[in-house]
Amino acid sequence: MTTRIAMALIGSLVLAAPHPASAQESTAMTPSRQEQNRAFVQAAFDRWAQGQGDVFALVADDVTWQIMGADPDVAKTHHSREALMAAAARPLAARLRTPLKPSVRKIWADGDDVLVHWDGSAELVNGTPYRNSYLWILTLQDQRIVAVTAFLDIPAFKAALALPAPVE
Repeated sequence: MTTRIAMALIGSLVLAAPHPASAQESTAMTPSRQEQNRAFVQAAFDRWAQGQGDVFALVADDVTWQIMGADPDVAKTHHSREALMAAAARPLAARLRTPLKPSVRKIWADGDDVLVHWDGSAELVNGTPYRNSYLWILTLQDQRIVAVTAFLDIPAFKAALALPAPVE
């Protein structure tokens, strides 16, 4: 009798305990902050590719943006959004006839860090193509980009900047 009661109790405990698959399913239904960050950045790049703004709108005013490389003219750390825009983004944009269009190769996320490997293309003011490949390591806080480590083809960037900017 004792064995039957013990078996019945064990059986009822097994049925009442959460099934491991159920626990995984409920976790999968609630996206992690990591996945939310990845999706947020993906959506921003998708909008940019469709001509609806760019990722720079998400950059915090006090961002730390480090461009990696050995060229002292380009490889620098900018300590604000305005410094980045003045030193890199606006000078490039002034030499593009068409907006820079991103094409994402892959996006990875690890907590608040999101890595984006993407190619950018546009037409330069002289009619030649601008093509560059980038890897940005973005750190997010409250859906703002607060830090970036950026890798890019510096010679392609400098060749674009060597063109005269149109007079406005």
